[in-house]
Amino acid sequence: MKKKNMMALAVAAALGLGVLPPAADAVSTRDIEQKRGEIDALRSKRSEVQEQISEAQKNIEALQSQQKQVANDIEKLNMAIEETSGKIRNVSVDIDQTEQAIDQLKQEIAEIQERIEKRNEILKERLRSLQESGGAISYLQVLLGAQSFSDFIDRMSAVTTIMEADQQIIREQEADKALKEKKEAELTEKRNKLQADLQELKQLQSKLAGQLEQKNRLMADLKQKEEEEHDHKMALEEEKELIAKQEAAVKEQLAELERQKRAEEEAKQRGRTYASPNGGGASSGETPSGGSTPPVSSGAFTRPANGPITSGFGYRFGGTDFHPGVDIGKRAPVVPVVAAADGIVFRSYYSSSYGNVIFISHVMNGQTYTTVYAHLEARLVGEGQHVRKGQMIGYMGNTGHSTGPHLHFELHRGGWNEAKTNAVNPLDYIPF
Repeated sequence: MKKKNMMALAVAAALGLGVLPPAADAVSTRDIEQKRGEIDALRSKRSEVQEQISEAQKNIEALQSQQKQVANDIEKLNMAIEETSGKIRNVSVDIDQTEQAIDQLKQEIAEIQERIEKRNEILKERLRSLQESGGAISYLQVLLGAQSFSDFIDRMSAVTTIMEADQQIIREQEADKALKEKKEAELTEKRNKLQADLQELKQLQSKLAGQLEQKNRLMADLKQKEEEEHDHKMALEEEKELIAKQEAAVKEQLAELERQKRAEEEAKQRGRTYASPNGGGASSGETPSGGSTPPVSSGAFTRPANGPITSGFGYRFGGTDFHPGVDIGKRAPVVPVVAAADGIVFRSYYSSSYGNVIFISHVMNGQTYTTVYAHLEARLVGEGQHVRKGQMIGYMGNTGHSTGPHLHFELHRGGWNEAKTNAVNPLDYIPF
């Protein structure tokens, strides 16, 4: 807000307003042409500011369009994150189910292992029986030892049964081993795949979250830029209003110059004394509220208020801050503030930085000066009003960005601008 108000004030005397020259000086054609030139310059400046306002509006619309696109991207990312989170939940369920299947398989494997061990015991028992019988049994001898054909058939059937039983045990043993290895491999493969899928989904989720964070930062940046652009536009609109008021004031001065010029021509060599429409100035003394106005000194400018100088002109705080004026401390309950010279009030309003502030433009021997009276408790003059040197214009206060009751007074040789390039030390012009 401070930047916006400071920008709004930047035009306030950019080309300078002024009161008419002292009555002793005749109005010249050059004076009139100079005023007309000021009006043309103000019109040109107003047109330039209007173009800047239009450009600021375009920037705002472009930023809003970008925000709309980013909002769409954020919505898509949120949907993608939601979808990925759902997949992660599903895979996690599958993993849990696979772990349960693995637990079940372990039981089955234990049963298979138990069958394998039992068969192993059977085979070992048969081996022991063979060893105890004196060696391996010759199935051929068994068959040849038959006493009759019927005995041979019986012996052959018995041998076949024994051989088939042995082969069945071996087949079952091999099948159980294969089944065990197959189930272990399938579940291990499934679990590994699910774990890999889960890791991949988590990486995708992390990537999407990072993209969402970037988009959110971009959105915040765009909103900040839009807010700044709105502030800039508002400052330009206020600047345009200031220029229009300056233009009206200069036109009034031009009309007065032309009237005075005509009067001079009619009066020939007779001198005419210009008088401000607002009447005479104020002299030193007590004000109705009890405070005292400073004595009106000789010279171009007079002291704007009574009180000690608490902060001077120039760099302070170790050279980190430039103070473009002087601060006059408040040492009484009510301290009047007066115009430092004859002039015209071209801005009288409340600023967030200056508080209650009055800008007065003066013209002396063809040179424009601008005085600024800031942090006032109250303003007693309005815009467009002519004031006289020493005329009371307000009361010292503590408004705006102020660290205590005082008058912040600036004197500019030329117009006021935000960079304060025309600021001069008031002590070089005013007898404090």
